[in-house]
Amino acid sequence: MPIGSIMNVINRSQARGRAQKAGRDANQARVESGKRAVRAAWKDIAAKYKISVDTLEIMMRNTGKQLDLQDANAIREWGLSEELKFDDYRRDSAAYNQSVEDYYTNIRFNDISANMAYQEEQNFMEDFHIGQEFEKKEDILEHEKILRSDITSRFALRRQHEAQRAKLAFDNSKDIIEGMKVAGKIRSTGAVGRSARKAVQAVSMDLGSRQAMRADVLANSESVYFNEMKKLADVRHLTKKQRNLNIDKRAASLKSMLKASTLRKDKIAANKFSADLQAQRGILPEPELGRMTPIPFEAFRPEFQRPVKPNQGQFYEEHMPELEDENKIYGDRGAGAPGNPWMDAAEIGLGVLSGYAGGWSNAGSGQGFNWGNAFNASL
Repeated sequence: MPIGSIMNVINRSQARGRAQKAGRDANQARVESGKRAVRAAWKDIAAKYKISVDTLEIMMRNTGKQLDLQDANAIREWGLSEELKFDDYRRDSAAYNQSVEDYYTNIRFNDISANMAYQEEQNFMEDFHIGQEFEKKEDILEHEKILRSDITSRFALRRQHEAQRAKLAFDNSKDIIEGMKVAGKIRSTGAVGRSARKAVQAVSMDLGSRQAMRADVLANSESVYFNEMKKLADVRHLTKKQRNLNIDKRAASLKSMLKASTLRKDKIAANKFSADLQAQRGILPEPELGRMTPIPFEAFRPEFQRPVKPNQGQFYEEHMPELEDENKIYGDRGAGAPGNPWMDAAEIGLGVLSGYAGGWSNAGSGQGFNWGNAFNASL
């Protein structure tokens, strides 16, 4: 191999050493930069986790307070509605009790009014009966007065008639005696014959004339007596008929008054019944306390999903960059193997091929700087 070639190999070996050192520095810088980025990302994740936890705690507290307030409002509204229901029931009960009290007051007033009306009717009927009793007594007194007057009149007529008859009889007896005296005187004088008979006839005629006159007077007196007695009988008959008529009038008046009294009593009863019904209609319906409204349920308490607490170790393990294996970059030799020009010369072809293959492979995987790129840059 010419000297130039040997020098080229040596130069290339030195350039590769420099490239290896630049690769190690770049790998170290990449790792340090990645660690700083991972630590910054962890800080951001930790801060966001803390914010999420704080936000969740605030949301849970606010939601709990809102739900507690909602429950308190529901309980307060329920209690207020129940209190209003009890207030309505107490008001309706008071009104109902007042209506019942007014009903019994009106019933008592109706009873008093009806009793007063019945008492007035009874007083009116008592006055009517008293009036009828007085009329009856007056009628009886008047009838008795007429009867007594009739009896007195009849007794007077009878005494007068008997006195008249007794006087006429006495006069007849007196005339007979006088005639007998005259006849005796004539006989005592010794007068006989025709003159004596004429004297006796004269006396007899005078006596007969007076007897005829007394008989006529007696007949006239009898006629007057019978006529007067007939008048008195007629008066008794008319008085009796008048009394019966008055009795019938009082009976008819009593019957009519009893019918009117019954009608007035029925009217009083009907008015009382109507007033009682009116008072009964004034009674309000008996209040009923409705069933208690069910106590409202508590508001649904939602469940909250707490954010998963990130694991720093796992995060660092998964995302913290590490130094890459230099064998992946530089081949099977370690990054720290000493340079051997002769081995390097023997393996230049293989190294170049491996460098090219590794360079393209790492470039495709996005791992940054590698030997193939550095070798290509040295060319």
